[in-house]
Amino acid sequence: MPTSWKDWEARARAVARTLVALGVQKGDRVAVFGNTCEAWVVADLGILMAGATTVPVYPSLVGEQAAYIVRDSGAKVLFAEDDSLVARIREADAKLVAGLTRTILFGELPAPDAAKESAGTVDERIAAAREGDLATLVYTSGTTGPPKGVMLTHGNLLADADGLAKIVPMTVDDEQLLFLPLAHIFGKMLVVSSIRIGYSTAFAETMLKALDNAAEVRPTFMGAVPRVFEKVYAVANEKAASAGGMKQRLFTWATEVGKRKQGGWGGFWADRLVLSKIRARFGGRIKFLISAGAPLAKELADWFDGAGIPVLEAYGLTETSGASTFNPLGRQQYGTVGPALPGVEVKIAGDGEVLVRGPTVMKGYWGHDEATREVIDADGWFHTGDIGEIDGEGYLRITDRKKDIIVTAGGKNVAPQNIENLMKQSSWVSQAMVYGDKRPYLVALVTLNVETVTRFAREKGIDGEPGTLVEHVEVRAEVQRAVDEVNARLSSFETVKRFVILERDFTIEGGELTPTLKVKRKVVSDRYGKLLEDLYAAQA
Repeated sequence: MPTSWKDWEARARAVARTLVALGVQKGDRVAVFGNTCEAWVVADLGILMAGATTVPVYPSLVGEQAAYIVRDSGAKVLFAEDDSLVARIREADAKLVAGLTRTILFGELPAPDAAKESAGTVDERIAAAREGDLATLVYTSGTTGPPKGVMLTHGNLLADADGLAKIVPMTVDDEQLLFLPLAHIFGKMLVVSSIRIGYSTAFAETMLKALDNAAEVRPTFMGAVPRVFEKVYAVANEKAASAGGMKQRLFTWATEVGKRKQGGWGGFWADRLVLSKIRARFGGRIKFLISAGAPLAKELADWFDGAGIPVLEAYGLTETSGASTFNPLGRQQYGTVGPALPGVEVKIAGDGEVLVRGPTVMKGYWGHDEATREVIDADGWFHTGDIGEIDGEGYLRITDRKKDIIVTAGGKNVAPQNIENLMKQSSWVSQAMVYGDKRPYLVALVTLNVETVTRFAREKGIDGEPGTLVEHVEVRAEVQRAVDEVNARLSSFETVKRFVILERDFTIEGGELTPTLKVKRKVVSDRYGKLLEDLYAAQA
């Protein structure tokens, strides 16, 4: 059942009035713990209308991690999707939950006529809101230490939304399918932009069901992290491989025709028989996809573009309110993250680090003044920690994270993400992590694509879970082939000399992935340290 903007406002005002009645003051923090859904947004808007600050909590966090954010932010009220999430925090810190003014479940959001006695106060707080007021505290993923709360003001969010509106062709007639976590700045900004521009939002049931929902909703655009694009690509290629014979050859031929933008009868039949079916998986109305959160392999973007689905890659961090650069539709350059948004400055420091300055840069880290001074210099430049380069047309290319750069024993600098992205284009590889700092050569940890291994086992009549096949001679040969193909495209010092296939994939729940599906290198390196050492010991 569609919800109108007027209905959203009425429900959000009821939340705001309830918070005021509970004693929430201007500037107080209120946490929201749950999956992406309409209730999440209603709670968020109500918090802002009450003059308070929204503190999003990833639904994938374990109890202590969620409790840390609620505790560190000093949140007074907690909105939670259901009792299980509240219990998760309570098990970690019962006193914390008991000390909250109130816990409100998504299914118990106040009705539009709730707490009307507070209406005047809510009107006053809305009227008194200023761009410099704190809108949200978005906590970092904590890959290099305890998570820090990034202080983003109303002005920060509006500046980013207005910049996007000037470069991204989104109008009131568009509709997005949203499944990104609203605890991540990417998802948050797609909601802020919808309010600023007026396009509609459909909420996916879950990330896993997003493609099925796309076929039903028929959105005109949607945002996703690269891992989602990698999975779509892998599944499509796996289905073609499973079909085999003529169907597989037809699929390969058609996607190559699409990438070459070939016209005539070849282009017509490639589109009719294959490419149109890829678009249909997204509902058939899709104008473009937005990719952010991690680097997207150029080859992957080319594949989608060849199918008639342009992928607009953006770049930014939580500390810059999301996008700082964006590839413009029709002028997108795959392999780059586009030029700076209007009003935002981007430059490269002497050591190659990407610096950003402008109205989208955060106010600072909550309770961490020294950490703020470490990343924002006296001239207002935010030091991103990413390494990149800007071409003659102003398009930024990100080469790697500054802290992730591998320096081999021979003194060569290697950007591991590029190698990993190439490896993940194989239908056999789900995840890859390259390792080799201060080592004579590079090695890698590899996880298997479940769909591909399952098909292989079925064809070979092999019983057992995918994890039991990691040492199977043919499985290892396929992964070796994928590694060899990547190595052939790299300089000798960048090549992966040895690898080990893990019995299970990296997961958020297992602690190896961030909520946006990026590999936590330190966690993985520590967890599989002996396996990595064995890869070198075997060559000693």
